[in-house]
Order: sequence, then structure tokens, then C-alpha cells
Amino acid sequence: MSEQTYFLHGIFNDFDEFCENVRSWDVDFHQLDRGKFSSELLMYGNNKTIFVRAKLARRMLQRGSPPPGLRTFGLLVDPNIRIHWRNNEIHGDKLFIFPPGGELYSISQSDFDVFTLSLTEETLEQACNSLELPSFRMLVANNEVFECNPQTMFLLRKWLLQIEHKITSFSQSNESALFLRSLEKEIARRLITALAESKHLTKNQLMRKRDKAVTMAEMFILNSTSSQLTVNELCKIAHVSERTLEYAFRERYGLTPKAFTLVYRLNDVRKELKSSDARSSKVSEIAQKHNFWHMGQFAADYRRHFGELPSETLRQWPRV
Repeated sequence: MSEQTYFLHGIFNDFDEFCENVRSWDVDFHQLDRGKFSSELLMYGNNKTIFVRAKLARRMLQRGSPPPGLRTFGLLVDPNIRIHWRNNEIHGDKLFIFPPGGELYSISQSDFDVFTLSLTEETLEQACNSLELPSFRMLVANNEVFECNPQTMFLLRKWLLQIEHKITSFSQSNESALFLRSLEKEIARRLITALAESKHLTKNQLMRKRDKAVTMAEMFILNSTSSQLTVNELCKIAHVSERTLEYAFRERYGLTPKAFTLVYRLNDVRKELKSSDARSSKVSEIAQKHNFWHMGQFAADYRRHFGELPSETLRQWPRV
């Protein structure tokens, strides 16, 4: 299996283009707030080690999965940032770890800025041995979120920012490959040290009633083909009152259930517009396919959310 090193550093003004450039990850984004999307992505790695810094300037619903065959850690670049990740509230000096086969499900705000570090379990076990600690699996013990020592996390963030600066200064690809090999063990050592000093915060965490409600309602929205979903119908699906459901949606997404439904459908239209050929496709046909029947209102809602008309999105794609 090849260990060829890759490097990507770019600014993206479209979230689907951003997703297409995220190597090894399987990601899909839905934009939850209004305005033009902007992001910055740094990726550096191979099939054994992946260093990522990602910044997003819009509130997003993120779905997908981390690199297969690796254990992926995440930490916020700024401890004041907050994200909702796999039914946990992440902020401060928390280190979060994807379980094997675990999915990405996150709601991030417009200040999203995160490091993700993916390594083989073998490398992590070697770090545990060298530090005379229990095995990596015993250290993690099926937990996903850890409250780490603030000073340790401060030093880890500072070091990662220095590494980022070093990566972006490479002038030759062979210099990059040599550096990655030396970086792998040091990343593992620092992560294991942070884990060893931490306390876990979640282990088979029970979902709150409103977390269950919003998850049930969201899945119904995602799978429904109806254009007339009502809040009352969603409440019956989620087995909660209208007040509880609205509070749950506002807490998680910053939107009411009705607004979330509209935004999700608008995102689905955008994805199809961008994958369609403007020479043979019509905005009205695509919109109606997603149950938008009043074209004037649809165009106004679309422009308000994405900062451009649906016809402008269609004309931009596919790229030549």
C-alpha cells in the first residue's frame, strides 16, 4: 500500500467544492445560516497519518465519516469555540475521538476552526508503550470526549500551529515526506499524554428527551417527500410538545423546525443544481422535484439563504 504524501492548502467559497477536496474523509455539508460560504482547508498526510486544519465561516450541519482504518482525534483551535458533535457539546479543553466506525455528525457555528489528527492504532499503541502507559484501548475505554489539562492543551495547540506553519513553508515534496515520518510519532506522543492526564466525560451517554426528539424529527424530515410537513406532525413523530420540539431545534440548529425543513430542502436543491448541466436543465423542474411549487417565493428564499439566485448556481456548473 503506497504511503505517498499529499498536501492541500486552499480557500473554498462553495461547501460542495470544499467537501470534494477533503481527502480520505467522506463528508456532506448543509448550510444552516444565510450568506455566502467561505472556508480554508489544510490537509497533509498519507495512508497512515493525516494532519488537518479546517475553518468554516458559516453555520453548518456536517455528516459523513472520518478516514477509514485510522483513529481520528479532534480539538478546537480556540477553546472559546463551541460545536455540537455526536450528541456532545464540545468546547474549552475537550479532546474528542471518533470510535471505530463512528460517523461524523456535527453542528458547527460560523467561527468553526478545528484540528483533526488521524493515526493508526499501531502508532498510538507504540506511544503508550514508550510512555509506560496502559494500552490505547484501555486508556480510551470506549469513551469519546475527554476533559484535558488546560496547560497541556495550550501547549498542544501552540505546537500544532507551529507544525502548520512548517508544513505550509515546504519548498520540495521530499522535504514534506521526510517531515511527516518524523511527525507521526510526536503527534501520537502528545495526544496520548493529553489523554493520560484527562478525565472522560462520556461513556454510553444517555440522550436527553429533547435530543431524542430532535433526532427523530430530523430523520423524518430527511426521509419525507412531502412538501407540507407541519410542526404538529413532527411533534407526533417525536412524541413531544410543540414547545419542547421548538426549543430542541433552536438549541441544536439555531432554527425552528419549520425553518430547518426549508433550509434542508434548499440545500438539496442547490446540490442538484450544481450537478446539472445548464444547457439541458431548468431551475423550475429541479425545484419542483424537491416540492417547491411557487417559483417566486422559492427564488427569494434561495437568494436570501445562499446569496445568489438559483439560476446563477445552475450557470456555474458543471465546471469546465
